[in-house]
Amino acid sequence: MMSFSFMGFTQNDSLAQVFLETKNVEELKKEQSDLDFEKYFFEALQQKAIGNFDQAIVALEKCQDIRSDDKALNFEFGKNYFELAKYTEAEAFVKSALKKDVNNLFMQILLRDIYNRQNNFKAALEVQKKIAEKNANSELDLVILYIKNNQIEDAKKILLDLEKKGTLDENFLPFKESILSGSVSTPVDASNDKNIEDQTLTELKATYQSEKSFRVLKQLLIKLNDKEKYLELEKESATGTELFPAQPFVYLMNAKALNYTKKYDQALLKLEVGLDYIVDDAVLEADFYDQMGLSYKGLKNNVEASKNYNKATAIRQKKS
Repeated sequence: MMSFSFMGFTQNDSLAQVFLETKNVEELKKEQSDLDFEKYFFEALQQKAIGNFDQAIVALEKCQDIRSDDKALNFEFGKNYFELAKYTEAEAFVKSALKKDVNNLFMQILLRDIYNRQNNFKAALEVQKKIAEKNANSELDLVILYIKNNQIEDAKKILLDLEKKGTLDENFLPFKESILSGSVSTPVDASNDKNIEDQTLTELKATYQSEKSFRVLKQLLIKLNDKEKYLELEKESATGTELFPAQPFVYLMNAKALNYTKKYDQALLKLEVGLDYIVDDAVLEADFYDQMGLSYKGLKNNVEASKNYNKATAIRQKKS
């Protein structure tokens, strides 16, 4: 009996060992796949940050092989296809992401922009209504889409309500007058015929109200900087870092505005965050160090100011 019991014990012990070893192998495989997913996902973010949208999609497809129906993954697919003007693919991926997060504001904004680009203003309006429920500052987008859908009375109601509240943007005052007089002409439709590089500041603002994309924001920030409208630059770039958190250019513009208004500590924080997103862009990197130098100079730290100015100079010399 003792011999039998011993044999039974050793057999059970062996089975337990095999089970534990199998479990460990499965856990290791799971950990490795998670690490691979994170690696490729980060690579996709880096490629998108420097405008390599095709390469970003290649990295995302590697993520897809590991985890096929991930919410964040589908959202990133949507962003990159949107930038490549492949709107059918972008729409499909964003809708898939929204199935798992129906109230995600940023996903809804991207879906609205996709519909706008395809001139599907009816669908864009329905999405914008949902956005407006969560974001009161987006009511002007509703105005534009109501007009594009020929729902003038709805647009008029919102404009008058905004005016009563004192929150009507000055760029839309002529717009309001045209509605009240019955001669409606949306500035967004007029400006869409132009390349964004050729649009005036007013046109760019209207275009950005309708299409919250990075390509439009970049031109708007450039124009605001050129016109030295630093308070507006600070506001738009700060919002931009929330909408496009992996775009270093937006952090740079925000830091420029903060440096101009002598908020040097805040500027440094923005520059340090944005610097991490730069990939293979020496010109942009040098601009970052210039602004860091300016921030440190404003803080009376001349040693650090000189270090950063020297870094900027060295990068430019190496590039040339």
